[in-house]
Amino acid sequence: MKSINEQLIEWAEKYVPKFNKLSQLYQTPYYTQSPLNVIEEEVDTMIVGINPKGKLGTGESIFENPKKYLEGNPTWSSRFQKDGSISPDWGKKHRFLSGTHLFLGYDNFFHPESIDNDKKTIWTNLTPFVSDNGNNDICRELMNEGLKSTLELIQYINPKHIVLLGIDAFSQIENNSKDSNLLIEHTTVFNNIPAQIGRINRIPTTCIVHPSSSNWGVSNKFTSMFVFLHKMAEITNEKNKIRPLNEVANIMRNEMKMWQERVVI
Repeated sequence: MKSINEQLIEWAEKYVPKFNKLSQLYQTPYYTQSPLNVIEEEVDTMIVGINPKGKLGTGESIFENPKKYLEGNPTWSSRFQKDGSISPDWGKKHRFLSGTHLFLGYDNFFHPESIDNDKKTIWTNLTPFVSDNGNNDICRELMNEGLKSTLELIQYINPKHIVLLGIDAFSQIENNSKDSNLLIEHTTVFNNIPAQIGRINRIPTTCIVHPSSSNWGVSNKFTSMFVFLHKMAEITNEKNKIRPLNEVANIMRNEMKMWQERVVI
């Protein structure tokens, strides 16, 4: 049986030549985020943004050796300062990192035991091609080909939990999974909140607003609560047992109702 690292090399060898051609055609750079060449076993969390920040039509990225692509974003190692705080370049310009820390219940410091451990948490995107405004200006072909690669990446990595950043992420994935054997299911939980829960290949998946959005809904703390409430609702304490998705959603709804009825301020 092939190791995860061997499968990732095969994955890169399949997609990097395609990405090189698209990068030349659209004159648009591409790269992944956290390094994938350090992955040795299943990870705890995969965080999936929309795409890297950058300008369309500003040049090409050519990876002659596909393994080089697995090394990730060249600036990834400088995302934290010596005191452990998030670098200003990553905190203000790229809310992908600082905002996600906040959404998942972390402060803006380096957490090597969990969210910032590249062997335990993968930070990636729906597509590796850059654009300045995510879904609003990325070319469809660049998004679609990237999505195919990300769906295969999920199959190879098989994380315990997936966090999708961007409320349209489930529909984008669903539209690009028709030729794969992936099972995609999702649903909203609260009528007026766009955040969703679901599963990709049976992996519990939470879909929340992207940190760069100007509208975080209720609040950043509500987003954290939503993520963790979903995790709690998925727990069964029975090995290999998975609740139906509608049951998970109902557990979350009933919990919220109890808070409204029983908590007095």
